Amino acid sequence: MFNVIIFFAGAALMLVMAVRASRARLALVNKGVKVQAVVAGTIQNRDGVSLALAFTTPSGDTRRLPYPVPRKAKGLRQGSQVTLYYDPDHPEKVYVEGDKAVLGAEMIYYVLAGLLLALGLVLLVML
Repeated sequence: MFNVIIFFAGAALMLVMAVRASRARLALVNKGVKVQAVVAGTIQNRDGVSLALAFTTPSGDTRRLPYPVPRKAKGLRQGSQVTLYYDPDHPEKVYVEGDKAVLGAEMIYYVLAGLLLALGLVLLVML
């Protein structure tokens, strides 16, 4: 019986993580500021190497924000343009439109939640 509880708890945790990640991304897309940014190169920070995304804010200020280098960074070479959403109150919260790493992480959370729920149900039926 304890195993069933663990599977259901794991499924609930993965579902919470999935919903949280999806809501954070959607909040940036719906309420954040949308700008065109240029990949200005790479920068070294405490998390490793990040892309430096440069853009001009609607008020005319020039900003440069770090963005983790996606594993499959096709099209994100220096000088390329990307659509960027950011929270002006918390500029570290950034989403690059079409970043498959972000979308993939959300999908993995949902799939794991479904698998853990299914395994929990199978164990429950077997009891």
